[in-house]
Amino acid sequence: MSNRYARINEEELSTEERFGLAYCRLNSWEWDEIAGPKPEGFDELPDYDQRKFKWLRKKIKTKGDLIDPVLEAIEEFIGEANTSRYWWEFELGKSTEEWFEWYAKRRLKRRTI
Repeated sequence: MSNRYARINEEELSTEERFGLAYCRLNSWEWDEIAGPKPEGFDELPDYDQRKFKWLRKKIKTKGDLIDPVLEAIEEFIGEANTSRYWWEFELGKSTEEWFEWYAKRRLKRRTI
């Protein structure tokens, strides 16, 4: 695991917060044990297929192939707003209040366009 999350005591997190932390790790291409044991060879996989004309080539396995379904499941479980909020808290080190101000403005702007 990356050192950027070392300051977080996982034992003190609620279930929702723990899933939020897992979302942040996975979204940063880091495996999180909440998704199960790390697949063998995970660290050596490319993040995603960057090849030109990839639709014409043999499919290659990527981290995205393994991570995307887990990210979708976590977002379905705790909600898009919470995944956004935990990204702000765990990844950006910002407060819930800062996130809410940003999120509320963003949501209101979408409704008026």
